[in-house]
Amino acid sequence: MGQRAGELCHRVTIQSKTVTYDENNYETETWADFKKLWAKVEFLSVKDAINAKASGSQTTARLKLRKRSDITTEMRVLWDGYTFQIVSPPKPDNVNGKIYMTLELAVVG
Repeated sequence: MGQRAGELCHRVTIQSKTVTYDENNYETETWADFKKLWAKVEFLSVKDAINAKASGSQTTARLKLRKRSDITTEMRVLWDGYTFQIVSPPKPDNVNGKIYMTLELAVVG
């Protein structure tokens, strides 16, 4: 059973962080677009959000996308005016681990 393309209906931007140093050796972080992908963004239900907070998790949403190996927790996700931090390593699908992955996200200030 494969991933239905229609389920991935949100266009998200994955960004990677770059750290640079100026002539005074001050560190500056900048974010650059890494990939634009089709994904499914789901905010946690009230019940899931309460359970997440009770366990100390920062998770407020989940991102489901086709399986990739180039997205890490050092990156962030932009979607519909929201900026999300990736708070956990990718979780593979339950079918065979090769179709899609799920990332847990936290809204950033």
